[in-house]
Amino acid sequence: MRRVGVRDGVGSLARAVSLMPVGALAVAGALSVGLTTSASAATGTLYMTQAGQATTYTNPAPRTCISSDPTKGDVTFSNRTNGVAFTFRAPGCVPEDQVDYLRVGQTLTLRAGWSIQMIQ
Repeated sequence: MRRVGVRDGVGSLARAVSLMPVGALAVAGALSVGLTTSASAATGTLYMTQAGQATTYTNPAPRTCISSDPTKGDVTFSNRTNGVAFTFRAPGCVPEDQVDYLRVGQTLTLRAGWSIQMIQ
């Protein structure tokens, strides 16, 4: 640990030791808030329509991956949730295939085989 402001080792060590619990609490607090926020499911309904058949997903959980069938023609995703989803140019929601977002209230018609993944 780096000494700041005090030339004798005793003062620096005491100050460093007394600040360590404060830093640990700050990190723990930030982690718990982040986990609580990211674990909440989107509220509402997400629709996927392909080959004349609509599939509904009510209150989809975070990281839910919804893939269209690459053999059945264009697919339409309609987001009527309060969450946002990533769009992918291939089935399976592979990070390298991520292209754009499906925003709240947005409807997108994409080529067969595309997929989406809920962020929230």
